[in-house]
Amino acid sequence: AALVGHALERMDARCRELLRLLFWETPSPSYDETAARLGMPIGSLGPTRGRCLEKLRAALSELGFP
Repeated sequence: AALVGHALERMDARCRELLRLLFWETPSPSYDETAARLGMPIGSLGPTRGRCLEKLRAALSELGFP
């Protein structure tokens, strides 16, 4: 968990917030609510999520996570 936290700190605010909303907020907001809270079109959530997860993978790799 600490390693993920460090990796998230390396990411831009938009990715941090998107990932927080999608994976850590309880209860998880709907896609409509997530899009509204982030001020982005609902159709952009999936592609943006994919790019953010790729950034998270890269950050974890830089921190030594296999």
